[in-house]
Amino acid sequence: MEQIKVEVKKFLDERDWNSQVPSDVSKSISIESAELLEKFQWENHSVKEINENKELRDEIVSELADVFIYSAQMALILDCDINKIVIEKLNKQRIKYPAEAVKGEYGSKKYLEIKKKHRQL
Repeated sequence: MEQIKVEVKKFLDERDWNSQVPSDVSKSISIESAELLEKFQWENHSVKEINENKELRDEIVSELADVFIYSAQMALILDCDINKIVIEKLNKQRIKYPAEAVKGEYGSKKYLEIKKKHRQL
C-alpha cells in the first residue's frame, strides 16, 4: 500500500496538484464510487459475467482504481498509514461481527441485528 501512496504522490507532484483539500477529495471518492456503482445500475452482474466480458471488467476495474487513487490521496493529505488504518478497522469489525456469530450470514437477520445495535450506541 505504501507504494501506492508513493506513486499517487509522484503523480500529484508532477502536476502540482497538491493543494486539494479533504472535502474536495472526499467528494471525488464519492463521485468515483458512484461511477463504479453505475456499472451495476440496471444489471446484477455475476463475477463470472464480469470476468468473461473484458470490456465490462476493464470499466469496473478502472472505476475501482479511481476510488483507490482518491483514497490514497486522502491518506496523503491526512498523513495516514494506509496499512495501519485498514488493519485497525478490520480489528474493530472482528469485534463488532465475531466470525462465530455471523459466519455465512452476511445480510442475514443476525447480521442486521448486530448492525442495528451498534448504530444505536
